[in-house]
Amino acid sequence: MKSFALLAAPVVLLCATGANAAPKPKPKRSMAPAAAAPAPDVHLAIAAPTTRGPWTMRVTNDGSIPVRIVADARALWLEVTPRSARKATRCELPGDMRPGDDLQQPLVLPPGRSYAESFEPRLYCFGRAQVDALAPGAIVVAHLGWPGKADKPPFSVSPIDGVEPRVAPMRAIAAPAIALPDEPTAVPAPSPPPLLDADAYPPKLDVTAPTAIDAPSATGLSIPVTLHNDGTRTVIVRFRPETLAFEVTGATGVENCAWPALPSAPMRELFLRLPPKGTSTQAVTLATYCTGHALDQAGLVVVRPRLDTRQASGADIGLHTFDGEVIAMMPTIVRLHHGLAAAPLRHPSVEPQATPAAPPAAAAPASLAAPPVSR
Repeated sequence: MKSFALLAAPVVLLCATGANAAPKPKPKRSMAPAAAAPAPDVHLAIAAPTTRGPWTMRVTNDGSIPVRIVADARALWLEVTPRSARKATRCELPGDMRPGDDLQQPLVLPPGRSYAESFEPRLYCFGRAQVDALAPGAIVVAHLGWPGKADKPPFSVSPIDGVEPRVAPMRAIAAPAIALPDEPTAVPAPSPPPLLDADAYPPKLDVTAPTAIDAPSATGLSIPVTLHNDGTRTVIVRFRPETLAFEVTGATGVENCAWPALPSAPMRELFLRLPPKGTSTQAVTLATYCTGHALDQAGLVVVRPRLDTRQASGADIGLHTFDGEVIAMMPTIVRLHHGLAAAPLRHPSVEPQATPAAPPAAAAPASLAAPPVSR
Protein backbone atom coordinates (compact mmCIF):
# COMPACT_ATOMS: atom_id res chain seq x y z
CA MET A 1 0.00 0.00 0.00
CA LYS A 2 1.08 3.52 -0.72
CA SER A 3 1.60 5.77 2.27
CA PHE A 4 0.91 9.49 2.20
CA ALA A 5 3.01 12.06 4.10
CA LEU A 6 1.18 14.38 6.54
CA LEU A 7 0.85 17.86 5.10
CA ALA A 8 2.30 20.70 7.19
CA ALA A 9 -0.15 23.07 8.90
CA PRO A 10 -0.78 26.30 6.94
CA VAL A 11 1.01 29.42 8.09
CA VAL A 12 -1.20 32.49 8.74
CA LEU A 13 0.43 35.77 7.70
CA LEU A 14 -0.67 38.99 9.32
CA CYS A 15 -0.35 42.09 7.19
CA ALA A 16 0.28 45.51 8.57
CA THR A 17 -3.41 46.37 8.32
CA GLY A 18 -4.59 43.43 10.31
CA ALA A 19 -6.36 43.26 13.65
CA ASN A 20 -3.22 43.86 15.71
CA ALA A 21 -2.37 47.18 13.91
CA ALA A 22 -2.79 50.51 15.77
CA PRO A 23 -6.09 52.39 14.86
CA LYS A 24 -5.75 55.41 12.63
CA PRO A 25 -6.63 58.66 14.52
CA LYS A 26 -9.85 60.45 13.39
CA PRO A 27 -9.56 64.07 12.22
CA LYS A 28 -10.71 66.61 14.85
CA ARG A 29 -13.89 68.62 14.08
CA SER A 30 -13.70 72.36 14.42
CA MET A 31 -15.80 73.64 17.35
CA ALA A 32 -15.76 77.28 16.23
CA PRO A 33 -19.35 78.58 15.60
CA ALA A 34 -20.37 79.79 12.17
CA ALA A 35 -20.18 83.53 11.75
CA ALA A 36 -23.64 85.03 12.44
CA ALA A 37 -25.06 87.58 10.02
CA PRO A 38 -24.89 91.13 11.40
CA ALA A 39 -28.06 92.88 12.50
CA PRO A 40 -29.39 95.44 10.00
CA ASP A 41 -28.78 99.08 10.84
CA VAL A 42 -32.48 99.99 10.75
CA HIS A 43 -34.08 102.36 13.24
CA LEU A 44 -37.61 103.37 14.23
CA ALA A 45 -38.57 106.85 15.43
CA ILE A 46 -41.90 108.31 16.59
CA ALA A 47 -42.92 111.97 16.29
CA ALA A 48 -45.73 112.96 18.66
CA PRO A 49 -46.50 116.69 18.40
CA THR A 50 -49.69 116.28 20.48
CA THR A 51 -50.88 113.83 23.11
CA ARG A 52 -53.83 112.44 21.15
CA GLY A 53 -52.49 112.42 17.59
CA PRO A 54 -52.00 112.11 14.78
CA TRP A 55 -48.45 110.80 15.24
CA THR A 56 -45.85 109.78 12.67
CA MET A 57 -43.63 106.70 12.60
CA ARG A 58 -40.45 106.72 10.52
CA VAL A 59 -38.28 103.71 9.66
CA THR A 60 -34.77 104.60 8.43
CA ASN A 61 -32.11 102.35 6.92
CA ASP A 62 -28.84 103.80 8.26
CA GLY A 63 -26.81 100.89 6.91
CA SER A 64 -25.18 100.23 3.55
CA ILE A 65 -27.31 97.19 2.61
CA PRO A 66 -30.88 97.36 1.28
CA VAL A 67 -33.45 95.47 3.37
CA ARG A 68 -37.13 94.61 3.23
CA ILE A 69 -39.36 96.13 5.93
CA VAL A 70 -43.00 95.88 6.95
CA ALA A 71 -44.37 99.28 5.86
CA ASP A 72 -47.49 99.06 7.98
CA ALA A 73 -48.26 101.11 11.09
CA ARG A 74 -50.86 98.51 12.08
CA ALA A 75 -47.93 96.36 13.25
CA LEU A 76 -47.06 98.92 15.95
CA TRP A 77 -47.54 98.47 19.65
CA LEU A 78 -46.93 101.14 22.28
CA GLU A 79 -45.74 101.05 25.87
CA VAL A 80 -47.09 104.16 27.60
CA THR A 81 -45.98 105.07 31.12
CA PRO A 82 -47.94 108.01 32.53
CA ARG A 83 -46.21 110.50 34.75
CA SER A 84 -45.82 109.13 38.31
CA ALA A 85 -46.91 105.64 37.16
CA ARG A 86 -44.75 102.60 37.95
CA LYS A 87 -45.97 100.29 35.21
CA ALA A 88 -46.36 100.85 31.50
CA THR A 89 -49.69 100.45 29.72
CA ARG A 90 -49.51 98.30 26.59
CA CYS A 91 -51.52 99.62 23.64
CA GLU A 92 -52.07 97.71 20.40
CA LEU A 93 -54.70 96.99 17.80
CA PRO A 94 -57.01 93.98 18.18
CA GLY A 95 -55.98 90.84 16.37
CA ASP A 96 -58.33 91.28 13.40
CA MET A 97 -56.88 94.74 12.68
CA ARG A 98 -53.18 93.80 12.92
CA PRO A 99 -51.34 92.28 9.93
CA GLY A 100 -51.03 88.52 10.35
CA ASP A 101 -47.66 88.22 8.61
CA ASP A 102 -44.91 90.24 6.96
CA LEU A 103 -46.15 89.69 3.40
CA GLN A 104 -49.05 92.15 3.22
CA GLN A 105 -47.19 95.44 2.78
CA PRO A 106 -43.48 94.80 2.20
CA LEU A 107 -41.17 97.57 1.06
CA VAL A 108 -37.54 97.50 -0.04
CA LEU A 109 -35.71 100.24 1.87
CA PRO A 110 -32.45 101.30 0.21
CA PRO A 111 -29.49 102.53 2.26
CA GLY A 112 -29.92 106.02 3.66
CA ARG A 113 -33.66 106.15 2.91
CA SER A 114 -36.75 106.28 5.14
CA TYR A 115 -40.38 105.24 5.17
CA ALA A 116 -42.93 107.38 7.07
CA GLU A 117 -46.59 106.79 7.94
CA SER A 118 -49.00 108.70 10.16
CA PHE A 119 -51.23 106.90 12.63
CA GLU A 120 -53.80 107.70 15.29
CA PRO A 121 -52.59 106.65 18.78
CA ARG A 122 -56.14 106.55 20.17
CA LEU A 123 -56.77 103.64 17.83
CA TYR A 124 -54.14 101.68 19.82
CA CYS A 125 -54.69 103.14 23.30
CA PHE A 126 -58.43 102.53 23.27
CA GLY A 127 -60.87 102.85 26.15
CA ARG A 128 -61.03 105.28 29.03
CA ALA A 129 -57.99 104.00 30.98
CA GLN A 130 -55.68 103.73 27.98
CA VAL A 131 -56.75 107.05 26.45
CA ASP A 132 -56.15 108.75 29.80
CA ALA A 133 -52.61 107.34 29.74
CA LEU A 134 -51.89 109.58 26.71
CA ALA A 135 -51.31 112.56 28.96
CA PRO A 136 -48.64 115.28 28.95
CA GLY A 137 -45.35 113.99 30.32
CA ALA A 138 -46.13 110.33 29.61
CA ILE A 139 -43.20 108.26 28.30
CA VAL A 140 -43.89 106.31 25.10
CA VAL A 141 -41.78 103.51 23.63
CA ALA A 142 -42.99 102.26 20.25
CA HIS A 143 -42.27 98.85 18.69
CA LEU A 144 -42.85 97.79 15.09
CA GLY A 145 -43.29 94.10 14.41
CA TRP A 146 -44.36 91.12 16.46
CA PRO A 147 -43.47 90.08 20.01
CA GLY A 148 -41.97 86.64 20.52
CA LYS A 149 -38.75 84.78 19.71
CA ALA A 150 -36.40 86.91 17.66
CA ASP A 151 -35.47 84.12 15.22
CA LYS A 152 -39.03 83.12 14.34
CA PRO A 153 -41.05 84.77 11.54
CA PRO A 154 -42.83 87.04 10.84
CA PHE A 155 -40.08 89.68 10.70
CA SER A 156 -40.34 93.46 10.64
CA VAL A 157 -36.95 93.68 8.86
CA SER A 158 -35.71 90.94 6.51
CA PRO A 159 -32.72 90.39 4.19
CA ILE A 160 -33.27 90.40 0.45
CA ASP A 161 -32.49 87.19 -1.41
CA GLY A 162 -29.35 87.47 -3.50
CA VAL A 163 -28.07 90.62 -1.77
CA GLU A 164 -24.66 90.23 -0.16
CA PRO A 165 -23.49 90.62 2.49
CA ARG A 166 -26.53 89.13 4.12
CA VAL A 167 -28.03 90.66 7.28
CA ALA A 168 -29.98 88.94 10.02
CA PRO A 169 -33.79 89.32 10.17
CA MET A 170 -35.43 91.23 13.02
CA ARG A 171 -38.82 90.29 14.44
CA ALA A 172 -39.37 93.75 15.95
CA ILE A 173 -37.58 97.08 16.22
CA ALA A 174 -37.98 99.55 19.08
CA ALA A 175 -37.95 103.33 18.95
CA PRO A 176 -36.20 105.56 21.49
CA ALA A 177 -38.42 106.68 24.35
CA ILE A 178 -40.19 110.02 23.90
CA ALA A 179 -42.13 112.24 26.32
CA LEU A 180 -45.54 113.54 25.27
CA PRO A 181 -45.69 117.35 25.12
CA ASP A 182 -47.77 119.63 27.28
CA GLU A 183 -51.11 120.71 25.87
CA PRO A 184 -51.66 124.44 25.26
CA THR A 185 -53.70 126.18 27.93
CA ALA A 186 -57.28 126.64 26.83
CA VAL A 187 -58.65 130.17 26.78
CA PRO A 188 -61.80 130.35 28.95
CA ALA A 189 -64.97 131.07 27.05
CA PRO A 190 -66.61 134.42 27.72
CA SER A 191 -69.62 134.42 30.02
CA PRO A 192 -72.97 134.40 28.20
CA PRO A 193 -74.94 137.65 28.23
CA PRO A 194 -77.79 137.93 30.75
CA LEU A 195 -81.18 136.68 29.62
CA LEU A 196 -83.52 139.40 28.45
CA ASP A 197 -86.62 137.33 27.68
CA ALA A 198 -89.37 136.27 30.01
CA ASP A 199 -87.94 132.78 30.51
CA ALA A 200 -85.37 133.50 33.23
CA TYR A 201 -84.92 129.77 33.96
CA PRO A 202 -84.45 127.98 30.63
CA PRO A 203 -84.20 124.18 30.50
CA LYS A 204 -80.76 122.72 31.23
CA LEU A 205 -80.42 119.70 29.00
CA ASP A 206 -77.27 117.73 28.31
CA VAL A 207 -76.57 115.04 25.70
CA THR A 208 -73.94 112.36 26.32
CA ALA A 209 -72.75 109.12 24.73
CA PRO A 210 -70.14 106.51 25.74
CA THR A 211 -66.52 107.63 25.73
CA ALA A 212 -65.40 104.76 23.49
CA ILE A 213 -67.12 102.04 21.44
CA ASP A 214 -65.28 99.07 19.94
CA ALA A 215 -67.29 98.19 16.82
CA PRO A 216 -66.50 95.01 14.84
CA SER A 217 -68.49 96.30 11.83
CA ALA A 218 -70.24 99.45 10.65
CA THR A 219 -73.59 97.74 10.15
CA GLY A 220 -73.79 96.77 13.81
CA LEU A 221 -72.52 100.06 15.22
CA SER A 222 -75.08 101.18 17.80
CA ILE A 223 -74.75 104.52 19.61
CA PRO A 224 -76.64 104.90 22.91
CA VAL A 225 -77.46 108.60 23.37
CA THR A 226 -78.55 109.79 26.82
CA LEU A 227 -80.47 112.99 27.53
CA HIS A 228 -80.01 114.52 31.00
CA ASN A 229 -82.23 117.14 32.62
CA ASP A 230 -79.86 119.09 34.84
CA GLY A 231 -82.46 121.73 35.66
CA THR A 232 -84.99 122.10 38.46
CA ARG A 233 -88.19 121.75 36.46
CA THR A 234 -89.74 119.12 34.22
CA VAL A 235 -89.04 119.46 30.50
CA ILE A 236 -91.28 118.22 27.70
CA VAL A 237 -89.12 117.23 24.74
CA ARG A 238 -89.41 115.09 21.63
CA PHE A 239 -86.46 112.77 22.26
CA ARG A 240 -86.70 110.18 19.52
CA PRO A 241 -84.48 108.78 16.72
CA GLU A 242 -85.83 111.34 14.22
CA THR A 243 -84.64 114.27 16.38
CA LEU A 244 -81.09 112.96 16.77
CA ALA A 245 -78.18 113.81 14.49
CA PHE A 246 -74.45 113.12 14.48
CA GLU A 247 -71.28 114.82 13.31
CA VAL A 248 -69.02 111.98 12.18
CA THR A 249 -65.33 112.37 11.37
CA GLY A 250 -63.71 109.41 9.68
CA ALA A 251 -61.01 108.58 7.16
CA THR A 252 -62.94 110.31 4.35
CA GLY A 253 -63.61 113.56 6.22
CA VAL A 254 -66.51 115.07 8.16
CA GLU A 255 -70.13 114.13 7.51
CA ASN A 256 -73.27 115.51 9.14
CA CYS A 257 -75.51 112.48 9.58
CA ALA A 258 -79.23 113.09 10.12
CA TRP A 259 -82.45 111.08 10.11
CA PRO A 260 -83.37 110.37 6.47
CA ALA A 261 -86.83 112.02 6.81
CA LEU A 262 -88.30 115.04 8.54
CA PRO A 263 -90.11 114.48 11.86
CA SER A 264 -93.73 113.47 11.48
CA ALA A 265 -96.67 115.53 12.72
CA PRO A 266 -96.65 115.99 16.51
CA MET A 267 -98.64 113.64 18.72
CA ARG A 268 -98.66 113.64 22.50
CA GLU A 269 -97.26 110.12 22.77
CA LEU A 270 -94.14 111.21 20.87
CA PHE A 271 -93.05 113.58 23.62
CA LEU A 272 -91.16 112.75 26.77
CA ARG A 273 -91.70 114.37 30.16
CA LEU A 274 -88.22 114.48 31.70
CA PRO A 275 -88.27 115.32 35.42
CA PRO A 276 -85.49 117.28 37.18
CA LYS A 277 -82.24 115.27 37.26
CA GLY A 278 -83.94 112.65 35.09
CA THR A 279 -82.36 110.80 32.16
CA SER A 280 -83.55 108.93 29.09
CA THR A 281 -81.57 106.89 26.55
CA GLN A 282 -82.10 106.14 22.86
CA ALA A 283 -79.89 103.51 21.16
CA VAL A 284 -79.70 104.02 17.40
CA THR A 285 -77.75 102.45 14.54
CA LEU A 286 -75.31 104.98 13.12
CA ALA A 287 -75.42 103.54 9.59
CA THR A 288 -79.09 104.57 9.40
CA TYR A 289 -78.06 108.22 9.68
CA CYS A 290 -74.79 108.19 7.72
CA THR A 291 -75.71 107.62 4.07
CA GLY A 292 -72.44 109.03 2.70
CA HIS A 293 -68.93 107.65 3.10
CA ALA A 294 -68.16 108.36 6.77
CA LEU A 295 -68.26 104.65 7.67
CA ASP A 296 -66.66 103.26 4.52
CA GLN A 297 -63.19 102.62 5.94
CA ALA A 298 -61.99 100.95 9.13
CA GLY A 299 -60.09 102.97 11.69
CA LEU A 300 -60.79 105.73 14.16
CA VAL A 301 -64.20 107.41 13.88
CA VAL A 302 -65.11 110.41 16.04
CA VAL A 303 -68.85 110.79 16.67
CA ARG A 304 -70.49 113.84 18.29
CA PRO A 305 -74.26 113.41 18.84
CA ARG A 306 -76.80 116.20 19.10
CA LEU A 307 -80.51 116.66 19.76
CA ASP A 308 -82.34 118.98 17.37
CA THR A 309 -86.03 119.62 18.08
CA ARG A 310 -86.39 122.91 16.20
CA GLN A 311 -88.63 121.20 13.63
CA ALA A 312 -90.36 118.94 16.14
CA SER A 313 -92.28 121.37 18.34
CA GLY A 314 -95.41 120.46 20.24
CA ALA A 315 -96.90 123.96 20.02
CA ASP A 316 -99.49 122.85 17.43
CA ILE A 317 -101.05 120.46 19.95
CA GLY A 318 -100.81 122.85 22.91
CA LEU A 319 -97.61 121.60 24.52
CA HIS A 320 -94.89 123.87 25.89
CA THR A 321 -91.90 121.88 24.63
CA PHE A 322 -88.18 122.35 24.35
CA ASP A 323 -87.55 123.53 20.79
CA GLY A 324 -83.83 123.90 20.32
CA GLU A 325 -80.52 122.14 19.81
CA VAL A 326 -78.26 120.40 22.35
CA ILE A 327 -74.78 119.25 21.26
CA ALA A 328 -72.71 116.76 23.24
CA MET A 329 -69.72 118.35 24.94
CA MET A 330 -67.53 115.25 24.62
CA PRO A 331 -67.39 113.13 21.45
CA THR A 332 -67.44 109.34 21.27
CA ILE A 333 -64.36 107.55 19.93
CA VAL A 334 -65.25 104.54 17.79
CA ARG A 335 -62.68 101.91 16.81
CA LEU A 336 -64.19 100.50 13.63
CA HIS A 337 -62.69 97.13 12.71
CA HIS A 338 -64.38 96.77 9.30
CA GLY A 339 -66.00 99.50 7.22
CA LEU A 340 -68.85 99.37 4.75
CA ALA A 341 -66.50 99.39 1.74
CA ALA A 342 -63.57 97.16 0.87
CA ALA A 343 -60.26 98.33 2.28
CA PRO A 344 -58.23 100.15 -0.39
CA LEU A 345 -55.00 98.62 -1.59
CA ARG A 346 -52.04 100.51 -0.18
CA HIS A 347 -48.79 100.95 -2.06
CA PRO A 348 -46.19 102.17 0.45
CA SER A 349 -43.27 104.07 -0.99
CA VAL A 350 -39.95 105.37 0.21
CA GLU A 351 -39.78 109.00 1.26
CA PRO A 352 -38.33 111.32 -1.39
CA GLN A 353 -34.65 111.88 -0.95
CA ALA A 354 -33.81 115.32 0.35
CA THR A 355 -32.12 117.54 -2.20
CA PRO A 356 -28.80 118.81 -0.86
CA ALA A 357 -28.63 122.57 -0.50
CA ALA A 358 -26.45 124.41 -2.98
CA PRO A 359 -23.16 125.55 -1.48
CA PRO A 360 -22.86 129.31 -0.89
CA ALA A 361 -21.16 131.27 -3.63
CA ALA A 362 -17.46 131.81 -2.93
CA ALA A 363 -16.16 135.38 -2.68
CA ALA A 364 -14.21 136.62 -5.69
CA PRO A 365 -10.42 136.62 -5.27
CA ALA A 366 -8.80 139.93 -4.51
CA SER A 367 -7.13 139.96 -7.92
CA LEU A 368 -10.56 139.79 -9.61
CA ALA A 369 -12.19 142.43 -7.49
CA ALA A 370 -13.11 145.70 -9.19
CA PRO A 371 -10.39 148.34 -8.82
CA PRO A 372 -11.19 151.31 -6.65
CA VAL A 373 -12.61 154.29 -8.44
CA SER A 374 -10.26 157.27 -8.29
CA ARG A 375 -11.77 160.64 -7.85
